[in-house]
Amino acid sequence: MTAMRRSIFIMAGMTACVLLLSVFFQDLGDRTGVLRYQQHREQPSEDELEPCAVCGGAGELCTHLPIIRIETGGQTIPGRPIPKTSKDLAGSVAYDEWFQLGEHGEREVIVQFSTKDQKPAWNHTDSPSANAGEALLRFRGNSSRWFLKGSYSLKLIENGSPEQRQRQALLGMTPGSEWILHGPCLDRTLLRNYLCYTVAGQVMGYAPNCRFCELVIDGEYQGIYLLVEAVAKGDGRIVLTEPDGNTPVTSWIVRIDRDYKANVPLNSFGYYTFRLDNAQASLLYPGKNTVTPEKIKYVAADFSSIERQLYSAEFLQNSDQYAQFLDTRAFAQYYILNEFFGNVDAGRYSTYYYKDLRGKMTPVVWDFNNACDNYISYAYADDGFFVIRMSPFDRLMCSADFTEEVIRQYRALRKGCLSDASIIEIIDGARDYLGGAIDRNNARWSSLYDMTQYNTDNFLYPASRNYQNYEESVEQLKTWLLERGQWMDEHIESLRQYCHPSRFANQMLG
Repeated sequence: MTAMRRSIFIMAGMTACVLLLSVFFQDLGDRTGVLRYQQHREQPSEDELEPCAVCGGAGELCTHLPIIRIETGGQTIPGRPIPKTSKDLAGSVAYDEWFQLGEHGEREVIVQFSTKDQKPAWNHTDSPSANAGEALLRFRGNSSRWFLKGSYSLKLIENGSPEQRQRQALLGMTPGSEWILHGPCLDRTLLRNYLCYTVAGQVMGYAPNCRFCELVIDGEYQGIYLLVEAVAKGDGRIVLTEPDGNTPVTSWIVRIDRDYKANVPLNSFGYYTFRLDNAQASLLYPGKNTVTPEKIKYVAADFSSIERQLYSAEFLQNSDQYAQFLDTRAFAQYYILNEFFGNVDAGRYSTYYYKDLRGKMTPVVWDFNNACDNYISYAYADDGFFVIRMSPFDRLMCSADFTEEVIRQYRALRKGCLSDASIIEIIDGARDYLGGAIDRNNARWSSLYDMTQYNTDNFLYPASRNYQNYEESVEQLKTWLLERGQWMDEHIESLRQYCHPSRFANQMLG
């Protein structure tokens, strides 16, 4: 009997282990399997550090956050709209007529930069530099170009040559030459992009990494910024197979955005049939050092082929064929993240896709500044499906297989990194980690909470949507997300109505 009982216990233990492992690996099936670095968890807060041994906390800027310091040498930073510029830009826009240039007509100016990132320790503007060098700097964005607190593009170079890019590992992230300094302005919580990139990094194969920092330009404090990896080819970013230089066939990265922003525009199917409205695909990779007219033509044709198949009449009859040219799991994850966070621009603006020579087209999340009812000109309630109206999801949701994949993954993610508890932990943890930096930032940009200075460039419309202190802004973000999650939990199954055969009966006759 003893031996028999022992055998039973052993079998029961083995069964329990198998079940635990199956749950674990099932969870990894919808994730990268790599835990996302979370700055608010990994780095000490102010309360966890000993008093500053250098200034005792009395310095002009004594912070536990990394500092990025930029010296322009008195140059004008290009990229701000000139006064006559309208926000409603479309079509072919003469950049030199609509946006400020440098003194010598430059669209980017060469500056000196350095990072102060002592760990774990207090940082000052004169602390030893972790990284330093030259960079190209300009204002970036669309509506954010009008914000008082602007965002910047930072491209690292060497030898004073804009053509010689230099890769550095800034603030502990993977080395790269292209970076974004996102200045949370319309997002008074300062948290939206950090929150969404942190969650996306636990879900998708690649999501841009980011770090909070404080920015100083020419000795003037600029507040809290989020340093973000630009969407680009490279180890630790988007890994792509190098093409053969003698053939136009190539891996590629494209961006869908307002047509006036297309540096290398692609006259793709979605553009000339107006499926993308006023947006257009622009080629990012291959870049200007390796791109050829033949490669541009190849990418336009390859991208158009995918769009054309999605919008063909045959797609409605064989809607499972999309799996041959799209990374279906990544598109389902991308849809869930953008729909859950209410990122209403996804699919039409600030939308990135890449395709390896040996792979399928895959999306990359980007820019959640407008998410969670933070769109400058419209209010978005926490109910309803938004992204489903955008390309390519207006077609992918015609597929029962894709719809079921979305529902399955949503249910799984709500038990993990998209759970209420996980999201609130990130919000509260990041807010606590930022600590006194929030007060410094809000003192620098106090006008953004002053409703006597209300304007449609730096405040939400209508005026009643704007909160007049930081904590109220954070509570709005939390409340919107909790109610959004509850609504989606109750209605996610209704996505099946979009793929029901009766919806397409009249389109499939003949």
